Amino acid sequence: MAYRISFQKGKRVSFTKLWPCDLEAAIAHAKAQLPVQRAQSGATSVSVVCERTGEVVYTFTEQPEAVES
Repeated sequence: MAYRISFQKGKRVSFTKLWPCDLEAAIAHAKAQLPVQRAQSGATSVSVVCERTGEVVYTFTEQPEAVES
């Protein structure tokens, strides 16, 4: 089964990759690539969507770091 990994900056999709492997590998790739995509395009979230059903099977959004005053 194929999955679509999408990295977003706010509501804008900054990069999408089709992942033709299993779900665990797609999620591991999404987690590993989020810091890379953040550095390259400012991505703050990632989602993994099943290409067959359109179901969102994983999502992660980075929380902004709290600024102490």
